[in-house]
Amino acid sequence: MDVPCVRVRRTGERWGVTQKGIDWFLAEFSLWQDAIDYARGLAVAAENSIVEGEDFQGRIALRQVLSRDAQGVVRVRSVNY
Repeated sequence: MDVPCVRVRRTGERWGVTQKGIDWFLAEFSLWQDAIDYARGLAVAAENSIVEGEDFQGRIALRQVLSRDAQGVVRVRSVNY
């Protein structure tokens, strides 16, 4: 089973949101937090997904695993680095 992975990374002076397997940015934002919020919104649409956020140096600074239970409740588990 392939779990969708939505990633935020630096693109010049902005933060781009992309998805694993897609070679272009779905959206770009001035603020990292806005990009992360958008990525989470995309991830919630899937039953199970991952959100990753890179820092200014391209290192993973945030990884969250999202899953939806039978009642439709979305659970978020953060993975610390």
